Amino acid sequence: MTLMAQHGSKPMLRWVLLVIVLGIAASPALPLVVLTLGQEPTRSLWTDAFSKSTGSTLYLGAGVSVFSLVIGLPLGLLAALYRFPARRPLILFQALPLLLPSFLLCIGWSNLAAAKWLWWLPTPDGLAGCVFVLGLQMMPLPFFATWAAGHNLTASQIDSVRLHGGERSVLTFSARACAPVAILAALLGGILSLSDTGAPLIFGYRSAAVEIRTSFSALFDYELAGRQCLLLAGLALLLIAPVLFVGLRLLAAAVLARQTRPAMPYPHRALSWVAPGGLLLVLIVGVVVPTLGLCWPAAENPMIERAATKVTATAGTTLIFTGGAAVIAVLFATLIALATSASARGRLFVLAVLLLLLAMPPALAAIGVSRIATGAPPQLDWLMRSRLTVALILGLRFLPVATVAMMFATCGLSPSWRDAARIHGVSRVRMFVRVTLPYLSFAIVVSLLLVMVLAATDITTTHLLQPPGDQSLPVAIFTVMANSPEGLVASLCLLYLLCVVLLLAAASQLPRLWSRRSA
Repeated sequence: MTLMAQHGSKPMLRWVLLVIVLGIAASPALPLVVLTLGQEPTRSLWTDAFSKSTGSTLYLGAGVSVFSLVIGLPLGLLAALYRFPARRPLILFQALPLLLPSFLLCIGWSNLAAAKWLWWLPTPDGLAGCVFVLGLQMMPLPFFATWAAGHNLTASQIDSVRLHGGERSVLTFSARACAPVAILAALLGGILSLSDTGAPLIFGYRSAAVEIRTSFSALFDYELAGRQCLLLAGLALLLIAPVLFVGLRLLAAAVLARQTRPAMPYPHRALSWVAPGGLLLVLIVGVVVPTLGLCWPAAENPMIERAATKVTATAGTTLIFTGGAAVIAVLFATLIALATSASARGRLFVLAVLLLLLAMPPALAAIGVSRIATGAPPQLDWLMRSRLTVALILGLRFLPVATVAMMFATCGLSPSWRDAARIHGVSRVRMFVRVTLPYLSFAIVVSLLLVMVLAATDITTTHLLQPPGDQSLPVAIFTVMANSPEGLVASLCLLYLLCVVLLLAAASQLPRLWSRRSA
């Protein structure tokens, strides 16, 4: 009876741990809900501008989803099935647009639009421009979802279809198998784009996210901004809840499953050149062309030294914000991944909650925390008005990203290791330190780098919560882009882009370095 009670208490303790961690993750959004819904409105929410912007936001999200799916699904399929030159770096650098703030790419496109000698070049503007830029930025979501689902196809499945119907049948049936996961990822990208303010602001498109920023930046009406933010959050929840209910199991099976005999990339004569051509074209259009738009004003009015001084001045704060967020996210993600490693139902529940939180606009937590901070006593400044506050909120926001990475890593933990440790009397702490932690170390490092880069792109949270005098580099670029010389803004953007590219290039060498270390 005692042994049965002990084994029965372990799942209960894991569920208690999961509820506590998920409660912490959701806690930053609760103050705004309580404070806003508990007060009488002093200003009408449904103004003409906000009503029109809400409809425009739906068009934007739908366009981004369709655009990213049309590009990401076929490219992800080709990248998963076929072998081609420079395959690994081309696949890895498809993540580059997702790791950049949207305003950085939009600044490059707007600079190209201002160049008289490029009058023949069609440049993004309005709704079409926002869909184009944000669609390319969100394309990595369906691309990597398709790529992961393609790896989930076994070698026997691919070989049997190829023998039966040739290469066309392989592409057809693989596309059918990967399409549901790619559609879910594209819909998630469209929902995430609802909260983006960079592209609509620069391209002159009215969206709900722009109206929220106007409410708290220009009107200083936190109550109105809070109600608008709650409405946008409800809209995102209404859109993503049916998606998760229908397809979360498919998404988890495609991303987290590992095949014992996955299909090897096939060296097809024609498609082995179509795949790298398509991947290069997406990188050129999505990143290289707007980068040229940044190089042009930086070359005409060079301010590299001034920009380098600004980067140096903000580097420490940026590293504290992003590094602290990464440590917090990975710590909680590791706890969640280990607690759900033996429970498929627990994984689905955790992924559903975390993806719901990820779909919420970042202003939901930032405005709520800032409203509480205004009435908090000075003794709580270390918690409500400090760098720790920014790092904590950013870490909780990107906890879903780190959790997916850590869950994928824990899929490789064999239950036989735990059984062998019990037989030989090895304690859980020693087992974790000597076996589990070294095995997860690569995933931990990758998750840290990924969350750091993504946390730097969250302008809304950092701008609202950063203490006076502490400014990160992306926020510095965003706040000065309208009032500073174009050469300075372009130089700052180029330096930021260079940092992200170098970090991504270093990340591409991590598997090789880790394999040497293991050997």
